[in-house]
Amino acid sequence: MSDFGSDFASAMPEKPELTMEEKMNQSADDFLANMDNAFTDKSIAPPELEALREARKKNAPPLEIASKIYELMIERGMRYDEDPDTGRLTPTDFDIPNNLEVPEVKKEFSHLYSYGMMLMNRGMLEAEPLKEIVIERLIKRTGLSPEEFDKWLGY
Repeated sequence: MSDFGSDFASAMPEKPELTMEEKMNQSADDFLANMDNAFTDKSIAPPELEALREARKKNAPPLEIASKIYELMIERGMRYDEDPDTGRLTPTDFDIPNNLEVPEVKKEFSHLYSYGMMLMNRGMLEAEPLKEIVIERLIKRTGLSPEEFDKWLGY
């Protein structure tokens, strides 16, 4: 009995290794397509969606693309509810400051904050733009100070 798996794999050419810029652009394109499919009503799409689209059209540098992806990711998590069956997004009316002790709220903020830190640690986002994004798009939504925010998340 022969092992077709190993024969087949060796006959296939290796995938070319993508550069960081190519990976970032692919991530942006995939995220744009995902977001476009998630809105049945395009009028409720956040402006950050168009900002990412424009950055891709002008072939923006990877740091700018990463920043736009991160901003859109935050806005998606903060401003929309996702239907678990269809993936469709609709505006949320969730009151964040009055629900900070709901475990899912803390988990979402922690995930988004950690993702930004990971982008910085990998050199995909610089510290100052990350700090501005976190303050404006995450911390301000909680009503906490930056110090209280860190303590709330356990940092």
